[in-house]
Amino acid sequence: MRTWRLLALLTVPLAACGQAPREVVCAPCTVAPRLDGAIGPGEWPDAGRLAWTMPMTRTDGAAEARPVVLWAENSRTNLYLAFRVPDAQRQLDLATPIADLVVLAFCRGAALAAGDDRKVLLPGVCVDKHFVAPGKDADDAGKQGRGVMRWHPEEGGYYVIELQVPLDSGDAQDLRAAPGQRVRFNLVYADGFRPGGQGMEAGGLFGGNADDATAWGELVLANEVGVEQPAPVSPAVAALFPYTDVPDHLQHRLRRLETQDLEVDGKLGGVVVVELEYPRVDGQPEKGQARVFLPPELLADPGTPLPLVHAAGYELDDGSAVGLLREGLIVATPHAHPLTTLSRGPNLDLALLHAMRAQPWVDGRRILIQGGSAGGWTTLMMAAETFPLVGAMPAVPPLDWGYNAAYIAGQGAVADVPADPTKSKTPVLAAVRAIVQQLETYFNVPYESDALRALSPIAQLETITAPTQVFFSTADMLVPVDQVSAAHVQPHDAALFPAGFATSPAACLKGRPVRTLAEVLPAERAEWFVPELAPNTAKLRADGSVEPGTPPPLKMPFSTERQWSVVILNEGPVEPQVGHFKYAWGNDTSGFRHWALAKGPQPAQLTADKLRRLMLRLAHRPWLTGSIQPHGAAAPQEICLLDWPEAERADVLTGLRDFAAEDACALRLAELYKALPDELKGLGLSLGDTASAVRGALPRW
Repeated sequence: MRTWRLLALLTVPLAACGQAPREVVCAPCTVAPRLDGAIGPGEWPDAGRLAWTMPMTRTDGAAEARPVVLWAENSRTNLYLAFRVPDAQRQLDLATPIADLVVLAFCRGAALAAGDDRKVLLPGVCVDKHFVAPGKDADDAGKQGRGVMRWHPEEGGYYVIELQVPLDSGDAQDLRAAPGQRVRFNLVYADGFRPGGQGMEAGGLFGGNADDATAWGELVLANEVGVEQPAPVSPAVAALFPYTDVPDHLQHRLRRLETQDLEVDGKLGGVVVVELEYPRVDGQPEKGQARVFLPPELLADPGTPLPLVHAAGYELDDGSAVGLLREGLIVATPHAHPLTTLSRGPNLDLALLHAMRAQPWVDGRRILIQGGSAGGWTTLMMAAETFPLVGAMPAVPPLDWGYNAAYIAGQGAVADVPADPTKSKTPVLAAVRAIVQQLETYFNVPYESDALRALSPIAQLETITAPTQVFFSTADMLVPVDQVSAAHVQPHDAALFPAGFATSPAACLKGRPVRTLAEVLPAERAEWFVPELAPNTAKLRADGSVEPGTPPPLKMPFSTERQWSVVILNEGPVEPQVGHFKYAWGNDTSGFRHWALAKGPQPAQLTADKLRRLMLRLAHRPWLTGSIQPHGAAAPQEICLLDWPEAERADVLTGLRDFAAEDACALRLAELYKALPDELKGLGLSLGDTASAVRGALPRW
């Protein structure tokens, strides 16, 4: 993301400032503070409080010193810091870019070394990073710790920054400290950071230099400490997620595990980690986790249901979620699952969406699903069963999982994958070989199998009936455009690839024909777009960074008349180092989201095929079938793509009631239900002939 590349500039050395006392002694922590960007009464102990006047520097003139306060405490496992600094204006505009921000940096040795921990906070964003070299840092592979940076308009304006840092998370790029030890550190504050620094004011606890630890001070960690009690839960969040016992399959589906406050433009939203139980693809029960992001509007007024965006497959980060929370949207996303969604199947996502639709504070008529790559695949798999749905927004999704898996596995073999994937002739494919290896372990079926066909969106297009905006790249090495449209495949330079490299379905999957999206999707249901690539668009490097140039924003086109909007980004042929994209397009898909949420579900979204699938779900019968035999299983078994029977029934009935709230939709339901075969009429022989009769015929559960 462009945001994180910008943050690499934060280590630019600043002029030396005045210093706090060289030694900051932490108080023992017995109860974790609530990280909400506010200093509550009695929340931070006086023993760990330090107040002084912090000198500030300005790149283009003098700056006044600011009275600041620092609180520090630690438990056996965590360090907690709070910092209050005056600031008359909240600044955050990443398009300019300009932002108020804080860098908390640690040094484990005599001088900064690669891997030393640091956290970067902007309003609404906390990034876990590590030092690489002077002027350069990088995001950690896994995010550890939390932080909130919240602006308060009263008293002339001020920020409260609150942080939780694990003392030893097990991550080599984190702090790695223990109670009783001394830790060298600095906290740098920038008012209006921008590249070049013009007009920026900055200061620090021990000078404004985050790249040279010579003048830094020390934290003295409290020694005789235990594990702290959890922070108090916000009453508003506790009211929305009251259940903390073992989750069941219906009424108490979501078990609250932990909560976090999240700053959204100066207001408090929240994040809740929940646990739920669902059936795996082999039908066995499994516990999974999810994160639910709550906008400030919901916490202020839980009686007014709000729209839901389900971020499918991959876990959505806080920064991306905040952008949706600003629009008053609830966001749900899977959390911390060890397998990719292509290997575990869509079951966790489907169960989570079923549980979220059942919440009275979710507007069941305004649910949207989005995701990219494997998350795009999950988006389409979910759209095939979910009803009603205002829209689906998959980006670069595999359409035929059997073909895509065979392509990745086959090209990996062609490339003769070395131990170091970066030395492969097709490094991007070598890096994702683990996906098909997981598939072999947990499914253990040929790529041509019925099970992988059942797991392919291309086999379920007749039940994907909501407005759908999808985009692909002609240069995509991970999801070849061959499965989208043969007309958009461009011949690649064979000299760049190992001998035998191919993307064609006929070469990759010989056991059955592969039908493309263009072949299966009726022309009257789709509008196809091929945007022009601006001449100064920057290329993407293999590590995800951007070469010199300008990534112009592309407002992703969509049709207001046809159900499918298929966008093909013409980036030329595939190249070995390309991932999903060759260029930094700056894709903006917000237009479709706003349009879909405003429009709501229309009567035509319910089709005969969709209703048949809903009635099968009501009876806990699958739409497509196939056998798998995971390693260790005694015999083949039917693949499970259904939730628990009671959860499926409840979700179908809730969706039909939401749909039938509009008279035209209720009459559409009555008409299509009447035409169903009697054996599929799980709600009686007739729903009635009037809208009110239909609504009366739909039971709660």
